[in-house]
Amino acid sequence: MNFRQLDYFLAVAQSGSFTAAASALKVAQPTLTKSIRGLEQELGTQLFERLARGVVLTASGVALKRHAERVGVQVRDAVAELKSITGGAEGPVAIGAGPAWLRRLLPEAVAAAVTQNPSLKVSVIGGFDDVLLRSLRAGELDFVVAELPAEEKAGDLELLPLTADTLGVCCRRGHPLAVGRPHTPHSLLAYPWVMPPPSTRAQQRLNALFVAADLPPPRIVAETESMAFLLRLLVNSDALSFTVSTTAELVDAAGIVMLDVPALAAQRSAGIITRQGSWMSPAARVVINELRTVCAGTARN
Repeated sequence: MNFRQLDYFLAVAQSGSFTAAASALKVAQPTLTKSIRGLEQELGTQLFERLARGVVLTASGVALKRHAERVGVQVRDAVAELKSITGGAEGPVAIGAGPAWLRRLLPEAVAAAVTQNPSLKVSVIGGFDDVLLRSLRAGELDFVVAELPAEEKAGDLELLPLTADTLGVCCRRGHPLAVGRPHTPHSLLAYPWVMPPPSTRAQQRLNALFVAADLPPPRIVAETESMAFLLRLLVNSDALSFTVSTTAELVDAAGIVMLDVPALAAQRSAGIITRQGSWMSPAARVVINELRTVCAGTARN
């Protein structure tokens, strides 16, 4: 087994087609087919099931894909590390950031980093935790700043806590529930909800809290990966959402207030997430150091 075979295998696995993979790789399809067959013979197992249109991975193929992706990430890390030996703290840094970090703390840290190191080129990708962690594992990001995943789901990740905050229910100012008194989860079921996608910890945690109160999950009428859209939808409706308390302090959250719902209050820890054992470039370490300095002055985000 060699790197080229793994590259060919991943191209077919990701495209689901020998024809599409051959086109993307700019190789003849017979060459690609011969390489995959040789890999299957060497491993003693079938990697793809041939369908009328395209192919799908077998159980063995799924397992190999997981390992091959990790090998690809490690090879890219090795190449980047070798190139950085004489380069110092310069070059690109790819950061994944949760909604709260895009508005607070991360901008200050990046500003300080690029001011002190003008050769840095920082790319920030916003999103929710599930999407960002997939990109991190795929080697597309150097690190992520977001809510820290549960330990049982972070076996391949390294977690550095930086801040903590309270999660709670929010709505527009003037909402029928915004009357300054505590509410029960049951009283919230009469209203529609706007939430991040179901794969995010925010929605999973909210549903779990309702279940813990022996209630059905709330009625979610809209799901979005855009915090800006979510906030504007709240301002213009009687919908509710579940987010960190600092959201109500943002400039673009004018008109949003937090409700007092003790049974739905929760704590979350946030910080830096990296691939376990991965190499971190000097440029990325510069940004991380600035981020740690900025976060040292505040306990919330």
